[in-house]
Amino acid sequence: MAESIGGKIRNFMVAILVGLLVVAFAVWGVNDVFTARAGNAVLTVGDAEVSTSEFEDAFQRELQTLNRDNNSSVTNQQAYAQGLHNRVLQNLLTDTVIGIDADELGVGVNRSVARNVVKDIPSFQNELTGEFSEDKLNTLLAQNRITRRQFEDDIFRTLRRQQTVPAIIGGLQAPAEYATQRYNFITEQRKAEVLTLSAKAVPAPAEPTDEALKSFIDQNGVAFTAPEYRRVVMLRLEPFDLTPDLDATEEELQAAFQYKIDLGEIGSPETRSVVQITATDEETAKKAAEQLARGDDAIAVAAGLGLVDPEIYTDVIKSNILDPETADAAFEMKEGEAKSLLGSLGNWYAVGVTTVNAAVVPDYDAQKDEIRETLLTEKAKEALYDITGDIEDAMTDGLTLEEIAEKVNWPLSYYDYIDRAGTTRDGVRMRGFSAIPGVAADDAILREIFVSDLGFETDLFETSNGGYAAIRVEDIIDSQMRPFEEVKEQAAAAWKVEQTGNALDELMTELAGKLQTGEDINAVAKAVGDGASVEEIVIVRAQPPRTLGAPVIIGMLDGAVGAVSRGAGPQGQTRQIARLTEIVPNQDGLAGQFLDVLQEQATQAISSDLQNAYQQAILRENELREYPEKVKTALGITDN
Repeated sequence: MAESIGGKIRNFMVAILVGLLVVAFAVWGVNDVFTARAGNAVLTVGDAEVSTSEFEDAFQRELQTLNRDNNSSVTNQQAYAQGLHNRVLQNLLTDTVIGIDADELGVGVNRSVARNVVKDIPSFQNELTGEFSEDKLNTLLAQNRITRRQFEDDIFRTLRRQQTVPAIIGGLQAPAEYATQRYNFITEQRKAEVLTLSAKAVPAPAEPTDEALKSFIDQNGVAFTAPEYRRVVMLRLEPFDLTPDLDATEEELQAAFQYKIDLGEIGSPETRSVVQITATDEETAKKAAEQLARGDDAIAVAAGLGLVDPEIYTDVIKSNILDPETADAAFEMKEGEAKSLLGSLGNWYAVGVTTVNAAVVPDYDAQKDEIRETLLTEKAKEALYDITGDIEDAMTDGLTLEEIAEKVNWPLSYYDYIDRAGTTRDGVRMRGFSAIPGVAADDAILREIFVSDLGFETDLFETSNGGYAAIRVEDIIDSQMRPFEEVKEQAAAAWKVEQTGNALDELMTELAGKLQTGEDINAVAKAVGDGASVEEIVIVRAQPPRTLGAPVIIGMLDGAVGAVSRGAGPQGQTRQIARLTEIVPNQDGLAGQFLDVLQEQATQAISSDLQNAYQQAILRENELREYPEKVKTALGITDN
């Protein structure tokens, strides 16, 4: 919450406005961000909702930032596994909560204020004069197909929301003494003696009897239960089924290559920096052009001739120059040249080219294979569209999957029992290959298989690879306990681990009692013999050691000198007992930058608590509903 609400409020101008346009437009190339969205919601708060489109856009922006900052290529699936979606959802939830509160409070903002905010954004100001440039604003918005009114409306909504929270955290600052105490708290050193016990410290468990194993299996039934299996007939049509039989001509590849260039997906067009001085007549325009050609400053030229400030275009493509006559001239001249001309609206201009950035043309041969693959996939999808039309007509006529397959000359696929993960009873995962993904790699198919009724033939549904499929479940083997002989070996290994753990727990409890009565830790360890070791460890709250288990760390940080703590170690089948021997306060003073940082951290911590209470108060009156499956669907996440 501190990052989501507090960051929006405290850094409003930079984090919201400049970030919104400069970062999003320049780095991500976001288009249509203000267009009304439709579709399923990933979460709802009362009557307000966050659509899958809004979530997907926000997620992609976060992911692209992550990849750019770390020079990485993290996929949706990897980012999801790392929890990036949770951070995005929290930010969207925060925005929604603030919006609800603004509605309830009737908060409003004068639109003239919103317009003034636009004028204060540095990205819209002339580099030379520092004044707001209407042309720069219009050019930037036009490049991203966003109208001036849409942009101002968004700022209006943001300003309106911004007024709902500052009353909670406005002027909040933790006292310097609080920061000093926190510094001393997190930097004090705690010294402890630690006794670590491994599995060698206890006798190895004997082989279990069948009766003991059966009882163990009954108590841990989930681990020894076979999943539900289904036998399936499927009619599946994928683009990769057709691409081997398709081809793309050289002309088609060249056209697709040029189209990608035109879209800006690859390469970059030629850009130029251009100055345009509006003159009162032809003679004045010629004088201005002569001075520009000499290299004189455009603003000084205009001022010397008594003309208005020039229009300055920085690194623009031809279409970004408003007057077409100026655009044509600017992209015909060489760098440093200038000329006078009559504009399309009857005005005389002096136009000069200050810099020329040559177009970056990508290597066609390097792109050719990828373009061919994309083109063939698109052709395959078009061909599938025709085939699926015939299939749907056949389904309407009541034909079975077998009859449909014969009619359209397409083979059926048969799966002799698979589970929800696409794994056979022999443990083979039906992943397929990278070019031909198997059923285990397509959650859309697996989901349909396991929600369909026995014997029911589904309609065509879309697969995750852009294809279509229809299935019929032939048989179902319900989830059931595996036969004893099948799981006996697995159960015996798990039983031994449990028995060893129980023995270690008993030994740990016994030895902890001895340490609490003051016995020497080294003597205690020596009495145990093999499997017991002692070490002295220094614990600091800011960076606790990784060699200690969490229960022991907590006990050592909370206890007084002489306190004994015990618990599982950081590695499996280990136990630890620790006795706190000394607490060493930090003697260094806190001042300067360190004081400022900790004071700010303390302020943010208090602010976070207040903001969390604020959000929870709104959520108590507006029910929060989350739809994790829709999040996964929006991102194309599969459960492998």
